[in-house]
Amino acid sequence: MAFTIAAGLRLMLMTYSRWLSKLTLSLLVACCWLPAATWAGPPAQGLPSALLMFPYVQADGVTDTRVEMVNLSGDPQTVNCFWVTGDLTCNEVGFIVTMTPYQPLSWLASEGLSDPTSGAAAPPFFGTGQLRCAVIPPRPELDFHNTIQGRITVFTSDGETVSYGAVAFRRLSAGDFDGLVSLDGITYEQCPDRLHFDALADTPSATSDLILAPCTLNLQTQVPATVTVQFLIINEFEQTFSTSMGVTCFSRRTFNTITDSLVRSTIGTDTLHMVVRGSNGALIGLVIDGVSLVGSFGTAGNEPSLQGGRSATVTFP
Repeated sequence: MAFTIAAGLRLMLMTYSRWLSKLTLSLLVACCWLPAATWAGPPAQGLPSALLMFPYVQADGVTDTRVEMVNLSGDPQTVNCFWVTGDLTCNEVGFIVTMTPYQPLSWLASEGLSDPTSGAAAPPFFGTGQLRCAVIPPRPELDFHNTIQGRITVFTSDGETVSYGAVAFRRLSAGDFDGLVSLDGITYEQCPDRLHFDALADTPSATSDLILAPCTLNLQTQVPATVTVQFLIINEFEQTFSTSMGVTCFSRRTFNTITDSLVRSTIGTDTLHMVVRGSNGALIGLVIDGVSLVGSFGTAGNEPSLQGGRSATVTFP
């Protein structure tokens, strides 16, 4: 009997050992196939990032734009940037910005940039449009991708100012930069699915503007993307209004040209909540609040809250 029990115990231990070995091997294989990180949702803001989108720049002799970027890492960085015009052609001009460790950079869009110390250079920009910049890392590790932050201030000679932070996207998996920025929640963070704005309704003395641009942009072919935009507008009494419009490459429109539902006399309240969503593609955007001051008119940048995630691509030449 003792022999039989001992033999049974040995058999059980051998069977368990084989099962444990197979389980360990399966877990190792599964771990190898998992991506380094995934991110299902809107891009996290306020962190060192690998891609910056500035939806609004303007330089036309009356209005100018100050661009600010900073390298937050202890290594030199190369950043590939493109001015993109705001007309239906979506024409672009590319340039390379090199940044020394921990270096801040600042320049006026109308003047461009020439920094002999770091070698950074940017051509002047004239018109209205957007700016997009991607890190070309010196090494494929994530720490060399997620290194920059940026901010823009658009201003006029009479004091009207719009200041806002770039929509920033982190790289999520290690690898070399090949020009194809996949905002899929695996390689880079996704674009937001919805933009939420708390804004002032239009009045005869103060009008606000909405700026929108498709998240997807092909800088190689310069073929502009067109997105159908859906609006849900909620007043202070929680009454809802809706409308839609199309956006190709870039759009800047005053509230009252989008819909009467953004006008105080129609919506019935001074403030409103606006949800913006592209039916066939993700969007980035900004509201310029028009503020009636004593004897004058002022502006302020109004950045959206970001909700949900949607995949998009930005293609650099």
